[in-house]
Amino acid sequence: MPVFIPPLDEQAAIVRFLDHANQRLDKAIRAKRKLIALLNEQKQAIIYHAVTRGLDPNVPMKDSGIPWLGEIPAHWEVRRNSWLFDERNDRGKFGLPILIVSLRTGVTEGSDNDEDGKPRRLIEEITAYKLAEIGDIAYNMMRMWQGSVGVLKVTGLVSPAYVVARPRNGVSSDYYELLFRTDACKGEINRNSRGIVFDRNRLYWDQFKRLYLPVPPYAEQKNIVRNIEYSVADLNTIITRTEREISLLREYKTRLIADVVTGKLDVREAARLLPEDIGEPETLNDAQTPEAEDGEEDLTLEGNGEA
Repeated sequence: MPVFIPPLDEQAAIVRFLDHANQRLDKAIRAKRKLIALLNEQKQAIIYHAVTRGLDPNVPMKDSGIPWLGEIPAHWEVRRNSWLFDERNDRGKFGLPILIVSLRTGVTEGSDNDEDGKPRRLIEEITAYKLAEIGDIAYNMMRMWQGSVGVLKVTGLVSPAYVVARPRNGVSSDYYELLFRTDACKGEINRNSRGIVFDRNRLYWDQFKRLYLPVPPYAEQKNIVRNIEYSVADLNTIITRTEREISLLREYKTRLIADVVTGKLDVREAARLLPEDIGEPETLNDAQTPEAEDGEEDLTLEGNGEA
């Protein structure tokens, strides 16, 4: 491969300039990540308190009898999931969209391409998918302990690696999705999951239906959901904006490197004016970024949808 060979002093100037620029950009990205983490902690605190303690701070409390849950309002009940949900095991039908469950966005319609832009390898036999209807809860068996669960807003098809739970009368799926995504409930889910290794634990229907959960009156469940949506709306807006800012900073960093190393930008004078001690460059760990915390699930039978 033919490559450019700038003069050695110019190579050194390019490295010096980019080390300095990247440190400043990485510092800005880290600060925005910390902001997102703090905002998500605040969101989790609001949600956890609402779904486990209710909205009235003066309501009498009682011991739930569930170690991870603690006290709940005295008028709430505690029931097993088998009392709240029925398993839906209907086979797929033609003409319905294929849905995926995301850790961050719940249930969404799957695209024809994966995150690398390559065509998804779909299951050839449509009846291998599971039918899920509006209002059902679907979760990825292998990632439920991480919060891979959501409520269906449209009727569609999901991977056979998912469990589909149909709510009974008096059960708000939206309330229980919020509860399932709290750290305390995810810990209980993980304790009841089964697997050969920790990060491959699966929550099958038989384990799911045995979980004990709080049961507020149905009207209160709906009110809690509305209150949470209102309370976290501003936080969600700031998080989305901050994630966009991180994306723009990364784009700028990539473009800057490309322009400098190919000679489109002459940085020799800028590098000369930099302070002597600019420190060692730090590498960001992309695995810890908000964007990288979540992947879309595979839609194929291969690997049981565990991608």
